[in-house]
Amino acid sequence: MTPQGLFVATLAVALVNGMFSPMMPLVFRLFPVWLPEMVPATREIVFYGASLIVSTGTLLLAAVPAALAERLLRLSQTAANAVWLGAALALSAPGLLWLFARL
Repeated sequence: MTPQGLFVATLAVALVNGMFSPMMPLVFRLFPVWLPEMVPATREIVFYGASLIVSTGTLLLAAVPAALAERLLRLSQTAANAVWLGAALALSAPGLLWLFARL
């Protein structure tokens, strides 16, 4: 698989985690902290914003082991992206298990 394909897969995993993560209720309830006052606090806007925050957090946290592995082990870009995808899957495991249990 190409590095671009691995990156797209990592983004897809992070987006799914943003919707089904167990962290979503916590981020959803903390909307007064992160939502600007000029934005109307409708349920849809808060859910979308919370989902984006969790997705972005997943991408950032999963990038740490990939960057360390790339730097310390001198991995290629494809291998580093595979580590990134694996870390994103590991972070998304609770949300993915919940999603597949509901299907």
